[in-house]
Amino acid sequence: MMKRHLLIDTGLLFLIPLGIIGFSVSSQTDSPADHVAGAQHNHLKQTTDTAYTPKGRTIDTSQIQSLDFRASRVYRVTYAKTTFRAPLEADYREQRLYRYVPGSKKNNRTYSWSRIKAHVGKRVYVDMKAKAYYRDDDGERESEDFYRIRVSKSTTAQKYWVNEDVFDD
Repeated sequence: MMKRHLLIDTGLLFLIPLGIIGFSVSSQTDSPADHVAGAQHNHLKQTTDTAYTPKGRTIDTSQIQSLDFRASRVYRVTYAKTTFRAPLEADYREQRLYRYVPGSKKNNRTYSWSRIKAHVGKRVYVDMKAKAYYRDDDGERESEDFYRIRVSKSTTAQKYWVNEDVFDD
């Protein structure tokens, strides 16, 4: 009886590898064209949602703009009020003046340092801090600090956003 079980086990152990080898050989003989033949092309139609248009009005499809789905590197910006004065560092020209925190708006305007008559050691008023969180090229999360500055003591003066590197440490 024991010999019979050993014989069955040995037979199964011999058949299993043969079955695997046979299956792999048969799957390699299928031509790639057999798999491609089953693929179908998707045809998408351009449609306009008319559920939210006022009655009696038609939609001019030439004015419809496609949505921009490109991923932004900046995914969050946090703001905090602060008040201090700081002198500009010697390498301030390597940075830029921005209208908004970089990455927070799609069309952000940059300005020249000559606009505020900047020079090394010029003291500027800082009234807000922003921390921009973004993903670098490797996908890792990073953050960078920006400060809102103005040249005049007046709170209605033109304000610009600058990188933290423009100030002396």
